[in-house]
Amino acid sequence: MQKPASLPILPRSTEDPAAPSAAAPNPARPGQVPRAERARARLCFFSLSGALDEDPTQAWRRLESLGLGVAVALDPHERAALGWGGVAELVRRAGALALPHGFVAGISTEQLTVAGTILEQLEALAQQAAAIEEAGGLPLVLPLAALSRRRASETEYVDVYRTLLARLNGPVLLDWTGPRERPELQDYFPGKSFERVLALDPAKVRGARLALADVARETRLRRELGQRDQLVFSADREHLGRLLLGLNPGPAAPKMPAIERHTELAGQRVALGDFSHALLGGSLAEAEALAAALERIEAGDAAGALAALA
Repeated sequence: MQKPASLPILPRSTEDPAAPSAAAPNPARPGQVPRAERARARLCFFSLSGALDEDPTQAWRRLESLGLGVAVALDPHERAALGWGGVAELVRRAGALALPHGFVAGISTEQLTVAGTILEQLEALAQQAAAIEEAGGLPLVLPLAALSRRRASETEYVDVYRTLLARLNGPVLLDWTGPRERPELQDYFPGKSFERVLALDPAKVRGARLALADVARETRLRRELGQRDQLVFSADREHLGRLLLGLNPGPAAPKMPAIERHTELAGQRVALGDFSHALLGGSLAEAEALAAALERIEAGDAAGALAALA
């Protein structure tokens, strides 16, 4: 099968990483650690399944009571049903609650009624990010399926994301969802494109959410990103306990790695080390299990944390 034509939209990259764009009016802080604030050993955002069938306020407050941040509008099918107007209303409601643990909201291109050019899609993403920032939330850049459909090259991915980041204020997170979750995203972030994109502006891109169902890859990526004080948020349900603890799969007795240092994300003091944080969705029972595991992690009880998420 012949590969589609290259994306005739952006200038070619000349070197990595690129300097932060002067077009961004409010440059992101480079991860300064807030003073006089207890560090979060693990920062976890959660989206409750079915919470949008009615007013989500009660569900969000329940997550807050469990010590979890709120995740909004991550599912592509949910977003398609709501449209950007519905997503924007959810963002407004979440912002109005002034949630103590904060909220993350996905950004995509629902404003476009027909398939737009890549540049039009990037502008739609920037508009959604601005609305989330205004409400006090943290934007999560969802994948651009158009890049996967056109089998864009590694360099084209870097060029597209560089152009997008120049339009965003930050801080932001990037999402990498694999084909196990979304088959249309087969071969997303080809080659070393993901690593190159995350290196473009670490002060603006504070980390990434990984839904790859690949423990070895997630472990490797979080070690590389951690060198730049960037955070990895896992969406791997099957291995979540060991990823939060920083353990490789296996029968060895669990022992948590030490917290090496701290960084800042959206005003929160967050621990850095060879472990993942979490950003995923599920049922209330799963949220309660995650909260119980976080309590055991805070107490240094690795075995108890694994048991809570068994």
